[in-house]
Amino acid sequence: MNKIGIVFIIFILAGMGYTAFSFFTESEPGDITQVERLTEEEPIQLDQYIGQKKTILQFVAVPCECCSYSMPFIQEFIHEQDEIEVITVVFYGREREILDKFVNEYEASHLWGVDLDRNLANYYGVSVSPTYVFFDEEGNELGVYPYIIGTGEELGRRYEDAYENYHSGDPS
Repeated sequence: MNKIGIVFIIFILAGMGYTAFSFFTESEPGDITQVERLTEEEPIQLDQYIGQKKTILQFVAVPCECCSYSMPFIQEFIHEQDEIEVITVVFYGREREILDKFVNEYEASHLWGVDLDRNLANYYGVSVSPTYVFFDEEGNELGVYPYIIGTGEELGRRYEDAYENYHSGDPS
């Protein structure tokens, strides 16, 4: 066996060992009460929104073409209504790229922060980007929608469907 084959086998075994270790060891979730910001602003205290008003957490990665595509629709949705608070949470990316996207490209005027240690994303089982987690005004988690949203109307409709299904007792 050559050296490359040995290195490859060691790499595979190390990966399997790490996966097994992660699976069998329980780690405590980190802070899920706030979302840090990359700007000088204070962290977003999630309990000021979740449990106070209808809320959507939008989880995105930078870069993510689907997220970039949907960001104008998200901002349109935010500006056209005031009943539902949308908070964008970046759970993957480099700080410099994130700032460039949200400040320069998106010109984001809504709440957004970062969860680069993935405490919040892991807590809600988010593994793909974009993913939307819906909450009612009492803080009940209404559902998770891990797909691209194409319009502001679609986001509103997805939220209302989750709200109605939760409150009617329909598990779908």
